[in-house]
Amino acid sequence: MNRITSILYIYNQNNLKELKESMGEYHFVSISYFLYLADNIEGVRDLHSQYLNNLVIDITGIIKDGNYYRIFTERYLWALSEMNSNIHFCLHRDYLNCFNEVFPHLFEEENINIFIQTSVNEVEVKEIINGKELNEEREICSSISLYTYKNSATAKELTQRGMLISLSNLVEEFEGIRIKYDMEQIANRLLKNEIEYVDISSLVKILKVRKDLVFVFEVLIYHITKIKPLKFTLEYSLISDTLELFPLIFADSVELDNIGCESEVTVPDIEGIDIKQVHALVDEINATLKGHDIFKEDFRHNLVKFSFLNKMKERKILSILLCGDSGIGKTEFAKIVSGIIYPEEALVKINFGNYSTEGVLNSLIGSPLGYIGSEESGELINKISSSKSKVILIDEFERATPSVYNFFYELLEDGIFTDRHGIEHNLNGYIIIFTSNMSQEQYQKHIPNSLKSRFDMVYYFTDLPIEEKMQFIQITSEGLVKKLQDKFEINVALENVKQELNILVKYRNLRDIKRKIEDIVFSELFKNYQE
Repeated sequence: MNRITSILYIYNQNNLKELKESMGEYHFVSISYFLYLADNIEGVRDLHSQYLNNLVIDITGIIKDGNYYRIFTERYLWALSEMNSNIHFCLHRDYLNCFNEVFPHLFEEENINIFIQTSVNEVEVKEIINGKELNEEREICSSISLYTYKNSATAKELTQRGMLISLSNLVEEFEGIRIKYDMEQIANRLLKNEIEYVDISSLVKILKVRKDLVFVFEVLIYHITKIKPLKFTLEYSLISDTLELFPLIFADSVELDNIGCESEVTVPDIEGIDIKQVHALVDEINATLKGHDIFKEDFRHNLVKFSFLNKMKERKILSILLCGDSGIGKTEFAKIVSGIIYPEEALVKINFGNYSTEGVLNSLIGSPLGYIGSEESGELINKISSSKSKVILIDEFERATPSVYNFFYELLEDGIFTDRHGIEHNLNGYIIIFTSNMSQEQYQKHIPNSLKSRFDMVYYFTDLPIEEKMQFIQITSEGLVKKLQDKFEINVALENVKQELNILVKYRNLRDIKRKIEDIVFSELFKNYQE
């Protein structure tokens, strides 16, 4: 059987630049670029010669992709190599074994060159490959500059102006396995609007755990660049990850001008209020809570504002009502806030789902003297007495009664309540987080207007975006494996269950996802014991 006579260069991330320099005027390009130019064999044969001379084509993407189309890929590489003797290929070293398993007979063994030199004579290498100097000017794909930003306000300002869109918003469907997009719709969206920037930050976060999708998105990026002149933006902290994922698409990075956006929040210390500490706490809280970015920015604003108003004796309690389906972060937010601000104290949690509709207020703050159980304090009093945390979670608030609504109306107004024994309890400086599964219609119908006016923040939590779920799955699974290792010295290889974990993005409820992660990890653990 004949094999491709082109050379296959094996590189690693550290010496790719050196390999490119050693190849002189050879142009390095990803295989995805050719699939953008020609997505079938006949298309390759119709390509103009300017695209097919003195090239090194990186085929790493088709191996990362899992190579679902092995026969087509093999024929496609054959077609490229037959078009010009000066076309060669390269592959990341991490994928060499996988490549040999999928394509064991594609290249001559002597033509697989593992590049390990630290210095090389450029002319000699060119002569080995081509036998002549290379001076032909060609028009082929150029590397794309990345516009980076350290301040998220820059990206938000551009988005609000309608100038920036996230690449993930251009994808129609992504269920954790494959992606779906319509180039005609993408083109219409980009051309009809004043969009100048496409942000790839969320994409990079996904690809860090789903490297098999890099190839697909490379092709999409090439398509987008031909629609109209666009700039690709990125969070500054993701530069190294991006250049590792896309070594031949993106070149240098350029710091995005602030374009009039507000600079990062810097507030001078004010007597009695440590504003820097407040921002540091919010940073930690927001980094821990997955998704809900708009809410998190508003929470920062309200917590800082509350710090001032409380000190001025203008506001006693910060009150937040979070509505939405179960398992999307409402209760988790309260736990995060209490755990970060009061790490050694238990969260004060009241769940109205545990109460009957009768006597709810008695269960909360105690029964009047002379009634059964009047000698006992209510649940709220007991819990604020036993914990120094000033964060209270009121769960399943939709089950509250009118008497409870009146109680909280007065509490949020005055910061003080009197129990059934006439004892006054001061909750000045507390954060009370109410959670509910109410819809917006139910909220408008059931919550009295007087109480609505007492809430500082009312938000409806929605399902997390795919990239946030991917991060949640990665962090949760890695955390569970680490705990097993630390506690029992047991190793579980997440690589073996990567596909099963990735599928979990189709679920909405984070609690369900967490349980399924545990099931998958422990199933893999039990396999090892059975073996």
